[in-house]
Amino acid sequence: MAAVRAVYCLCSALLVAAVAASLAQGADPPVPPARSAVLQVLAQARGVQPTDRPLRPLTIVLLADKKDHGPGEHDYPRWQSRWALLLGGAAASTEQAANLTGADLPDPSLADGAPQVRVVTVQSWPSSEQWASADLVVAFCYLAWNEQRIAEARQFLKRGGGLVLIHSATWTMPEPSLDIAGLVGVGGFVKYRHGPIDLTIRQPDHPICAGLPPTIALVDESYFPPTPALDTQRVQVLATCQEEPNEGEAGPSSQPMYWTYEPDNEPGNEPKKGRVFGCVLGHNNFTFDHPYFRLLLLRGMAWAAHEEPSRFDALTLRSASVTDD
Repeated sequence: MAAVRAVYCLCSALLVAAVAASLAQGADPPVPPARSAVLQVLAQARGVQPTDRPLRPLTIVLLADKKDHGPGEHDYPRWQSRWALLLGGAAASTEQAANLTGADLPDPSLADGAPQVRVVTVQSWPSSEQWASADLVVAFCYLAWNEQRIAEARQFLKRGGGLVLIHSATWTMPEPSLDIAGLVGVGGFVKYRHGPIDLTIRQPDHPICAGLPPTIALVDESYFPPTPALDTQRVQVLATCQEEPNEGEAGPSSQPMYWTYEPDNEPGNEPKKGRVFGCVLGHNNFTFDHPYFRLLLLRGMAWAAHEEPSRFDALTLRSASVTDD
């Protein structure tokens, strides 16, 4: 009996160790697209969007917080410092590369950042002065909403600012909120799933989606369903993935992974004011290195800032994960 107990304890210990090792390694990234395929997507976008308009100076606030998940997940500080380099160049960050996973992938162009862009990095929440000076606020972390913060974000959008929410920033804490839905288009979610994501582009003619393949294979975490239900008159869903059936439905449901929203875009309310771009995906660090995920996010940022969505296209392949042709 003692020998059996010893074997049982050993097997249990090995199982626990194996599970721990698996969790530490995290998920495996999908096979990235070929560089030539990405260049073809970028070329198609250049063919339909004007490039002769002078660039407006932009101040972009990158909002992050402390890392709150395991290895390779929700690494807000790493994203913030590396995307500060991607967008703002050497003037904004001391990082040497923009990829979030694997060995550094240096690119001499990273030092330049995007033309006419100033990056400000912020922890937890922007100050009043930072809200006032920003053209675009990009949040990647859970947001502790309260009445004052809702009022500050609403005022920012009212004056024409752009707001981008990435992954955990779309999951309203502590529960979904009708007030947040009115502010950013989606009030939160109630379920989640880790694993393969077959992202389907629903609006291929939208400039944010220009040239992208109809389906993009990613590995990440989806949130669903949007709660309360979407106001489809004001929220444009750009891309979806299939999840478990909604209540009362028999088959899989298409759940929004990317959306655009203009809170002041109502009949008779011109000119259009603030813009919001929502991106549910972004759980895994390696997702940020996928060129099509990056392109959707960069274009959503430019769109939210009232710029041509292709303004940041040139950043797509800098330190990105691609296969050689």
